[in-house]
Amino acid sequence: MRVSVLFNPGAGKSDRFAAIAGEILDRFEGHTLFTGEIDFGEILLKKADISVVRTSRVSFVETLEAYLTGFFERNTDLVIGVGGDGFLAHIASFLIENGLQTPLMGIAGGTANVGPLIGYDIDRLRKFSPENLRIESITALIAKGSREKNCYAFNDIVVGDTFLGTIDGIMVNLSAADFIRDLSKIEIRPSESIATENFRILKNGRPVPPPPFKVSQIVVSPLFKKEFYAGKAVTGALCWAPYFSSGAAVSVMDTIVIDSQLEGPDSAVCIQHILFDENDLIEIDGLSSYLIADGNVCYKINETVSVRCLKGAVKSVRPTLD
Repeated sequence: MRVSVLFNPGAGKSDRFAAIAGEILDRFEGHTLFTGEIDFGEILLKKADISVVRTSRVSFVETLEAYLTGFFERNTDLVIGVGGDGFLAHIASFLIENGLQTPLMGIAGGTANVGPLIGYDIDRLRKFSPENLRIESITALIAKGSREKNCYAFNDIVVGDTFLGTIDGIMVNLSAADFIRDLSKIEIRPSESIATENFRILKNGRPVPPPPFKVSQIVVSPLFKKEFYAGKAVTGALCWAPYFSSGAAVSVMDTIVIDSQLEGPDSAVCIQHILFDENDLIEIDGLSSYLIADGNVCYKINETVSVRCLKGAVKSVRPTLD
């Protein structure tokens, strides 16, 4: 098998990455391996017969896409990404945009490692056998404005002005505005002002009744393994998901729930749920914040954002012990 491996150079601890690299070399001994330059994999996968793809690109995303293009020019059979949800989302987005169904194997190594693209940590990797790949199709969300490129998410799309990142090994709330301007990592508190007086949500062109509270955060997520919600009425409208075709949900909230400094709420958290599937179109107007997909800051929202659900968008390698 021809296997391509990329590490996120901006994530993880060196000792953890070194251990993961060693396990990858052991698990895929006898297979053909490709990787990227320097800390994208070259300095970690120290083996003479590994092929390194070279690029002269400068930006992170352009460099990542150049490596992936090089891997597919070499007919790779499997792509391995070591990083967090955002890094794996970048790789999966490339696969979708290029119509590729090559399996993606995600190994935890970032700030947040909670999304469905990441199936392995170091312990599960030690039990992995490339001869027994278990492939599962993963649903994606696609969000875009009329003048913006597609943004894909597999864990969540968030409307807010902060995202979770790491400074000196500590998870913090980072400013979306500063990061999108010059990639600066500036810690701030999340703002609760994300919507204007013109805020509304439409499902298939029909307005959804507005929430009876101030909107502080909006999260849109695929319902991975939605059978989990069966019988759990405490989850609100999500408990209906197993009985309908709904593959995703919008949560409109009066409280910021994605926060590195969580504290127990003193009062009730108000949530409005909207279920939708691959045949539906969700449109959100009147936003005054940023679109963040799996922790990747996409753009400042200045117009209507549309969201669709793409079932079976990516093939993910899953542990056989699940």
